[in-house]
Amino acid sequence: MDATDEVRGAGLGEVEVYYRPRPGDVREALRWRIRKTFRGRLWLLLWLGLPLVPAALGAVRGIPPEQTLGLAGVVPAVGWYGAYLSLDWRAYRMHRRAARYREYRCTVSDTGVVTRLPDGTSGEVAWDWCAGFGETRNLFLLLVKENGAVLWLPKRAALTDAELDRVRAFHARNLRRL
Repeated sequence: MDATDEVRGAGLGEVEVYYRPRPGDVREALRWRIRKTFRGRLWLLLWLGLPLVPAALGAVRGIPPEQTLGLAGVVPAVGWYGAYLSLDWRAYRMHRRAARYREYRCTVSDTGVVTRLPDGTSGEVAWDWCAGFGETRNLFLLLVKENGAVLWLPKRAALTDAELDRVRAFHARNLRRL
């Protein structure tokens, strides 16, 4: 047991970390999900592809090429803007829910991740419930098999580089990297 575990109250084979949710965390987690998962890429494809349907129908029905070309330039911009607004709105709603609690306490161990909230409730995510993990500049991310949800753990939650390396080792030992 290292000194960090004794101070923070974690057992031998676990790391306990504390953090407060930030809006940027959720946005970064959602962007990672879009890039790394089939569901995320499908969501982006729908946002970018659906606005092209009216332009394609117009071309099929005989709208002059000049007007169709104009639509082809404007419509993708509308799709990108809609995707951006949708992502931003989802991140805002998710952060608002997460911010109900001022501090999260997570214990990462060989069995999984246990999150304890200040109101006394807790939730556990076992490693076998996860499809894999990812890492961004600021977050560790877990992808849940059943519903495709993304769970995130900010790297700022670890007090030392040793704790950060131990959390990374738990993920690498129990899950595949996405």
